[in-house]
Amino acid sequence: MTTKKIKLYSLTTCAYCQAIKKMLNDLKVAYEYVDADLLTGNEQEALLVELGRVNPRRSFPTIVVDGAPITGYKIQKIKEAIGVRTAVDELYDRLRAVQEPKGYFFHPDRERTFDLLRGLLTNKDRYGYMACPCRLASGNRQKDADILCPCVYRQADVAEFGACYCQLYVSPDWNEAETHPEFIPERRPPQDL
Repeated sequence: MTTKKIKLYSLTTCAYCQAIKKMLNDLKVAYEYVDADLLTGNEQEALLVELGRVNPRRSFPTIVVDGAPITGYKIQKIKEAIGVRTAVDELYDRLRAVQEPKGYFFHPDRERTFDLLRGLLTNKDRYGYMACPCRLASGNRQKDADILCPCVYRQADVAEFGACYCQLYVSPDWNEAETHPEFIPERRPPQDL
């Protein structure tokens, strides 16, 4: 249980704000929040002044953890700031330790990486195995053997494009490049889809 002071500036109409509240509630983290759109007049003006001190753009969601603001929907950054580790953090550490020595690195966008890892864990809960989060799994492990992460297409994708199909795994060159392919083409034969 964290003892950090956490305050969320949110809107009732903001899906990202609501998702952050849900995450904090699910993690049983104590926090305070204020829904700016439920305030009126002087209360709303005072809140916007307060928010402007920590986030000059006054954008939502903004969460402040022990005085340090995080703007936007940055789940992983928020979890790290409040000191919470979950199954996705454990998976990240495990896969990184195994894959990096093989020359496969995670995408440099940590939020994207952790979203994909959450997808792997969802598929594991759903089907009993970690099927690629960007492909439709059948629920039949034998039929989906080619898309068990890391999928059989990863090596060719990373060699040709610098990243696998879902861009979870990338080459060192990918991480250093300024531009990337817009998408990685699907290698899985249509009859297997």
